[in-house]
Amino acid sequence: MLGRYASYKIQVDQNIICRRFNDFVHFYEALRTNYPGVFVPRLPEKQAMGNLEEDFLRVRRRMLQYFLNSIFKRKILWNSPETKQFLNEQNQTLIPINNESKSLEEKYQTNLPECSNLEITLDMKCQFYDFQSFVVKAKPMIENFKKMCNNYVIAKTNFNTEKLIFVNYVLPEFEKNLLFKSDKKFYDKIKPLDLMKNQRYDQARKFQSDQILIDLCILENDIESHLIQFEQIRKWEDKIIKYEDKIRQSQLDLQQTINNQRNAVAKLFFGSKDKEILRLQNQIEQYSKTIQDLKGVINITMGQVCLFEIPDFIKEKEQNLFKLIKLIGQLEMEQISIIGEYWQNILDSRLISQIEQQQAYDSVIIIDQKQQDQGQQIQVEEKSENQENKSMVIQQEQEQQQSELN
Repeated sequence: MLGRYASYKIQVDQNIICRRFNDFVHFYEALRTNYPGVFVPRLPEKQAMGNLEEDFLRVRRRMLQYFLNSIFKRKILWNSPETKQFLNEQNQTLIPINNESKSLEEKYQTNLPECSNLEITLDMKCQFYDFQSFVVKAKPMIENFKKMCNNYVIAKTNFNTEKLIFVNYVLPEFEKNLLFKSDKKFYDKIKPLDLMKNQRYDQARKFQSDQILIDLCILENDIESHLIQFEQIRKWEDKIIKYEDKIRQSQLDLQQTINNQRNAVAKLFFGSKDKEILRLQNQIEQYSKTIQDLKGVINITMGQVCLFEIPDFIKEKEQNLFKLIKLIGQLEMEQISIIGEYWQNILDSRLISQIEQQQAYDSVIIIDQKQQDQGQQIQVEEKSENQENKSMVIQQEQEQQQSELN
């Protein structure tokens, strides 16, 4: 409402141009309309509120970078007049939609020469339809995976919160209230554990969280772009079926015309028999050409998917998965490092050393006392045994004297 908007700088060779998000949207719509059946990467979703916040713009900028990189990888899109006009610093006019300067098949044959005369084998068709089935199945799985990743972040946040409460509040309160007249105070000198506000961890957490979000959104957008691509091919196949039905009907009309079986309405509208035959023949020829053109475009599109899109998808998504695992691992290790430093400071504190020394000294005293007790007990036992032996000797002497007297 105040006329504020975000402008994104794009460096092309040595030139820098500025484009608003609406310019990207119009560019995307032009590519989708003028190049049906070709994979066109999707743009990030629009957002009405908070679209000028720093975090939002950082994520959107990375996704727009992926959008341009993805177009650069596809020759038919990168070399298109639409892209040249979008990246032209001087040209600020809107990109035309439904540019009919060239037919669809001509554009595809020019920019996809590897696929223009490609024979689609049975294996390629199987690969194409297997990939199509996979994409349809993967869409809800991606949505569930995003929810699970969000749950993971929430669970980590809750766990960190409980950990902070225990370390920063529970333990100090225990020390303060439950140690009777103790002069040993750990938490008077130990700095509290500030995990979520620690600058190093916060920077790592924000970068990793953003990157995870971006990768998942890009994967979801790519899945959607492939679905749009497959939907266009399905529409072309439906058109072929309709034109084949029209050819059969026209062939039937042609046969009836040749056999003089036309009805009165046909005679009234189409004139003489020869004109009607010529019209139907031209119509059948036009329908056949349209079918041939559609089949050619479908073959080119399927060839592009099998030769380029599927291998790129496999390679890119494998890298994204490994990167996702790496980011989560780095986040965990960073957190462990921070917590480790905190507890190491406690373990290395002078108070811990004093307590350990006192415990060791007390252990030595206890051992010495036990040894003394054991020595005294042995002496008592030896003395008692000597007394018993002496008593036995005296008793034996008395018995011997009594025996002699008898």
